[in-house]
Order: sequence, then structure tokens, then C-alpha cells
Amino acid sequence: MKSLKLVCMAMLSMAMIMTSCSGEDGETGPQGDPGADSTVPGPQGPAGDDGISCWDLNGNGIGDADEDINQDGNFDAQDCQGESGEQGEDGNANVIAIEDLFIQDVSIGSIYQFQIDQITGIPVEELPNYSFLFYLKSASLNMYPVPGHLINNDHYARIYYNEGNGDGELSFFNTSDDSPYVVPIAEYFSLTIIAIEHSTLGNKNGSNDIMAELKAAGVDTSDYNAVATYFGLE
Repeated sequence: MKSLKLVCMAMLSMAMIMTSCSGEDGETGPQGDPGADSTVPGPQGPAGDDGISCWDLNGNGIGDADEDINQDGNFDAQDCQGESGEQGEDGNANVIAIEDLFIQDVSIGSIYQFQIDQITGIPVEELPNYSFLFYLKSASLNMYPVPGHLINNDHYARIYYNEGNGDGELSFFNTSDDSPYVVPIAEYFSLTIIAIEHSTLGNKNGSNDIMAELKAAGVDTSDYNAVATYFGLE
């Protein structure tokens, strides 16, 4: 019994010595280099849920009768068309406006000659089917009707064109004595021509009826913007 106590005392003493001799934990060492990327792909993930077809309006995955929009018995992309939009107003395909850039930075003297068929793109043989309105645009972008008085009323312009061959001539004159007026460079920017096919308006008997209908509609043909607005050219 005495020997057993001695053994226990010895073991207890040894444990106390070992405990008292253990040192403090050291500092954490540096992080090691990352390992190389794996060349083996990971396992494929689960498949996602199927999307809803564009024709499947209620999302039930079944072709219902009201989802066969084109009534062809199939449920496919042809049934995914949107509703038709509202019909737009009729345009004026037979009324065109053409701007001939001929004056800016060019000396034209007192007479400018042109080919109305070349400017407008209307064949010579069809010129009799059209009425034409002419406007001069100044460097300040004001629009002046031709024939008519121009900037400051100290000069005016007349215009002539031949329906048979398309020849045209724009002539400038001094208001004071009707002598030729020499146009300074850059005083005017361009000549704008509005071509109106006679069938565009109700009457089809030529220029006089065109002008009469415009007047009846309250359109001042000397005002380019009023004419352009009336025919939807802006």
C-alpha cells in the first residue's frame, strides 16, 4: 500500500514538472504559396428550369387555343408577334421639296440658269403634270418667295422655266430702275423648289387649280413654312 502511494506521488510530481516546463506558443509562421489550379473540371451543376416560350401567355407550358395567334395549328415564334400599331396618316408622296445649293460662295451675277428636271429628278416629259413653287434662302436663313421682292426690297427676282425641256432661269433686278442686280457672294444660300403633282389635290386641271385650292385652305404660298407644314414637308 505504501509502495502504491509512492508511485502515485512520483507520477503527480512528474506531471507538475512537465506542466511547469512547457513554454509559450510561438508566432504564426508566414502563409505558404497557393497551390496550382486544378486541371480537372468540377462536376456539372444541376440543369436550370426551362424558360417560358414566348407564345405561352399564361406560362402553363401547354398550347392553349387562344395562344395560337396566327391560327396555323402550331405554337411557335410565329405566334409571338405583337399587335399591329395604328395606321399613320397618309403622306404626300407626290409633293417634294428640293434645295439646290448653288449660290453660297459662288458668284452668279444677275442670272442663274438651271435644269428643273435635274434639280427635282422629275423627267422632262412629266414636268407638265406638276406645279412648282420657288423660294430663295438668304444667308440669314430667311425664305423669300420667287417671283417677289427680296432682302430690303431693293431688288427682286423673276423666274422662268420651260416645261418642254426643263430649262430654267432665275433673274435679279434692282427695284429702283429694273436694271440687272448683281448678287453679292453669299447673300443667298440656296434655291428651294416645291414640286406639287396635280393629282395630289382634288382638282387636276393644272397650276391654277393648285393655287386656288391652297388659297381656299388658307395657305399663304408666299410663306414657305406654311406650305411646308401643309404638305408635311418639315
